[in-house]
Amino acid sequence: MSFEEVFRARLASLADGLIPGTDGMPAPSSIDIGGRQLDVVLASRPDLAEGLSRALNEAAAVDDAIAWVDELRARDPVAYDALVTVVVAGYYMHPEVMRLLGYPGQVPQEVSVDGYPAYVEEGLLERVYERGPIYRPTPKS
Repeated sequence: MSFEEVFRARLASLADGLIPGTDGMPAPSSIDIGGRQLDVVLASRPDLAEGLSRALNEAAAVDDAIAWVDELRARDPVAYDALVTVVVAGYYMHPEVMRLLGYPGQVPQEVSVDGYPAYVEEGLLERVYERGPIYRPTPKS
């Protein structure tokens, strides 16, 4: 699904209302949240396009993004989830935001078959092991 420029501008405006820029962090519109970042997110999650389209169709004149998104959550949870996921993922996947947060992304780590995670060596699982397995049946609806 291709998004028209007016929808991309609406996304950027809503995103700025949800994640305002600060002295240390950029506003979503300044990192092209409605352009390249939208395309990056939808390339990985094309299932979000329909819900996002519904949300952006309704978002013609929004003064208070937070209040509007809160209303959207009650009215159309699927559109809400799509909008929030696109905004958050697009923002935090941007290389500049990742750099400012000090997050290098996924990096390979060497794993040894002889090594144990620190929580095992520190004995943090001992109580769970001593307690034994616990089974609780799933409640029937």
